Amino acid sequence: MGNNFRLLFERHRNQVYRFFQRKGLSPEDCHELTQEAFFSIYKGLSDLRQPAQFVGWMFAITENVWRSHLEMIKAKKRNAIVVSLDQESDTQEGDSPPLADSIPDPSPSPLESALQHEKIEKLRAALQHLSPQRRRCLHLYVAEEWSYQEIAEFMGLTIGAVKAHLHQAKMALRETLKSDFKELELLGRAAKESE
Repeated sequence: MGNNFRLLFERHRNQVYRFFQRKGLSPEDCHELTQEAFFSIYKGLSDLRQPAQFVGWMFAITENVWRSHLEMIKAKKRNAIVVSLDQESDTQEGDSPPLADSIPDPSPSPLESALQHEKIEKLRAALQHLSPQRRRCLHLYVAEEWSYQEIAEFMGLTIGAVKAHLHQAKMALRETLKSDFKELELLGRAAKESE
């Protein structure tokens, strides 16, 4: 393993660490999963057919490590102690209401749900009108929170091309959705970084 592993780790660890960080994990979990991902990456290097596709391949392995981590968390939750919401809450008074009655209903009203659903459908339709490359750049930037550099390496583009695709996608969506969305909160990150 030795020097080759160390060089690989030093060169790409920040990208992999940031991937886990963007998923909302603690620094300890990010560190542990980054190491786990690099052991898998290093072991699988001999299976890599096209070295030019390394970054995409590396993130595919990183995504698999993330999914395994989620499965482990779900398994732990299945083994957790269950408390019935119908049981009475412990209070000093004798006639306590069920625990569920003390939890506020977080669900939106039917009107709010309908309006939100309509907005989501209009956004989906507008995204389908973008070119596949612009749509992919936008997804990686907004949903996955990748940096310009990561997107450029993954898609085989220059950083300038990535910025151009994101700007053009933002402008197209703003034009298409201006009557339905006062401000595209979804693209707030792109707007801040372009300033």
